[in-house]
Amino acid sequence: MIKPETKYWNLKEVDTDTVDALASDLNETQLLTSVLYNRGIRTPYQARRFLQPTLDDLTDSMLLTHMREAVELCLSAYERGASMLIFGDNDVDGVTSTTLLYQFLKPLGANVRYFLPRRNEDGHGFNEETLGAALSSGRPDLLITVDCGMSGYREVEHLKSLGTEVLIVDHHTAMGTLPDTLILNPKLPDDRFPYKDLAAVGVVFHFVDALLREARGRGIYERVGLTPPDLHDMLDLVCLGTIADVVPLLGENRMFVSVGLDVIRRRKRSGIAALLSDIGTDEHFITERTICYRLAPRINAAGRVGDPNECVELLTAYHYSDAQRIARSLENYNHQRQNAEAAMINEATAMAQQQVLEGRKIIVIAREAWQQGILGIISSRILDKFYKPSVVISISDGKGRGSARSPEGFSILDAFASCADLLEDFGGHHSAAGINLRAELIPELTERLEKYASSMLSGTNVPRRSLDIDAEASMGQLLKLWQNRYLEQLGPFGTSNKEPAFLLRKVRTVLVKRLNHVYARVKMRQDNVTMSILVPTAVLPEIEQGVSLDIVVTPKYAPLKETSEFILLAVKRPGDTADKVDLNHA
Repeated sequence: MIKPETKYWNLKEVDTDTVDALASDLNETQLLTSVLYNRGIRTPYQARRFLQPTLDDLTDSMLLTHMREAVELCLSAYERGASMLIFGDNDVDGVTSTTLLYQFLKPLGANVRYFLPRRNEDGHGFNEETLGAALSSGRPDLLITVDCGMSGYREVEHLKSLGTEVLIVDHHTAMGTLPDTLILNPKLPDDRFPYKDLAAVGVVFHFVDALLREARGRGIYERVGLTPPDLHDMLDLVCLGTIADVVPLLGENRMFVSVGLDVIRRRKRSGIAALLSDIGTDEHFITERTICYRLAPRINAAGRVGDPNECVELLTAYHYSDAQRIARSLENYNHQRQNAEAAMINEATAMAQQQVLEGRKIIVIAREAWQQGILGIISSRILDKFYKPSVVISISDGKGRGSARSPEGFSILDAFASCADLLEDFGGHHSAAGINLRAELIPELTERLEKYASSMLSGTNVPRRSLDIDAEASMGQLLKLWQNRYLEQLGPFGTSNKEPAFLLRKVRTVLVKRLNHVYARVKMRQDNVTMSILVPTAVLPEIEQGVSLDIVVTPKYAPLKETSEFILLAVKRPGDTADKVDLNHA
């Protein structure tokens, strides 16, 4: 069995003058401002926006290239009674994007419907197959894609030949020939929007913001006798899609999530309240982890093994009883997804391990009739275990559909671009992408991807696991930060804003108390200060009493928790180069 790679400790360097000046301006400690510095904060203004984000920080939506034209296209279609179809991707980002735009247009009396492809019946993505399914209920005058469409040049040309106008609202990196139509996407080469890493639902939110302003200006709400909606109340959807799509939680994304979590905690949306029905009433229990482990998996499950259109129905439900019924359906989908995933994981891992033993730089595994909806989960698990770019392909009816994930420093999207002549289509992000191709081309694809990866991943370019450490600290400093609740202000946590990690040198174990088969509570001492640390039981042999250790910890906050507690991330004896903790399980 191949052992997980050790992680290398990366104690981040900071500019002490900047950190000290920031600490003085904010009246905070250098330890806290070091953490802010590591997240790109250099000025008091940036610190205020980071620590106290509000909707007032929203960037001008008109900075998105083509926004004015997109607003005019949509509202003109609405005012003349044209039929509109919102075509969304079937993951959480696509579901929330579809819901957000639909809920803006429908109350105005717009002639609008939505369509999210069912993987098993319609296929996946925006392509000839799924477009055919969408048009089976009638051709719209205007089709708006959300969270998809950037690779749909042929599909857009087909729609235009039918007389349908097309608007693409997306956030994926453009590859190959762009569709010849109106596109809202901060990643367009000429786009001047300052935040490039929005989720699709973030782009849709800006579109709705611009639509709302123009609709007010045209007197649309007065004519239909409605009060304009409050943008703030829409941020629960933006928060949900942003967290689920694993985009960096910095800048505007951080504002969306921080403010959106407050909206979610109030449970004003029946669909979200139904999904949260078995969680305690204390609002502090609902955090970004609630989204990751409670809400997002159930919505994603519908897109993977069921009907994602039910998710839009859930999130737009007015009556709680209707929302409860749909939530139960999503729970069933999630159980199906978990069962299918468990069956695939062992087989996929064994195949991947053989390729690692053979020295492959990139893992490419394919099987007949693997469930397509969970290929992304499997490729993520393979990446986590072996830390190599991973492509997982399901073969059916002579076609291969694949999902890929890659470690930092290697673009799987560029790798697929180097094999574009073999692929029917591909798209996604540099760290996560999907492909379609003819099954007989999979061996050639595997060979060429290996050749590409070998050229890119050689010498010092080989990705390696690392543990980023924000600062070296003393136990006394950390306990003071805890007592003042300063570290809580750094959340919500996620990509590019992970829980802060601190290095403590020369600590000694005082007392060990096993809590269960996973964790023990360990009292550790540095000088004359003692601190409680949760330690994985598998690591207990490494922290024997009386031995001087260097450890890396992160604070463990819980609602209403008064006693300080930290989680051990890594441990080594002074002088060692790598940690002793399998951080995938710590």
